[in-house]
Amino acid sequence: MPATEETRAKTATKRGVHLRGHVVNERVKHWFAKAGLVSDGRPVTSHGLRAGGATDLAEAGATDQELEDAGRWAKGSSIPRKVYVRPAEAGKKDPFDKVPVHNPRAPTGG
Repeated sequence: MPATEETRAKTATKRGVHLRGHVVNERVKHWFAKAGLVSDGRPVTSHGLRAGGATDLAEAGATDQELEDAGRWAKGSSIPRKVYVRPAEAGKKDPFDKVPVHNPRAPTGG
């Protein structure tokens, strides 16, 4: 849907200063492909940049306040941990940890 003069007047002070979400997504996809990167099957979007930053910070041990500041979320927001940090948390939960593993060097009962 094209921007109207009224919309432009409210959202941009100069021509070209305001980018729409779909344009940013197109640029991210373009540079992702240009860099020769391959997706893991999930869509490549500009939103992934925000999620990736939050995930990296969480994996590095960032506090809730550091996440809020970095992502410009409201103070006390649960969004960073609930929505963006899941991949970091999921990586720590390996379902195969519950599977017994044969260790030939382990002492045997007997």
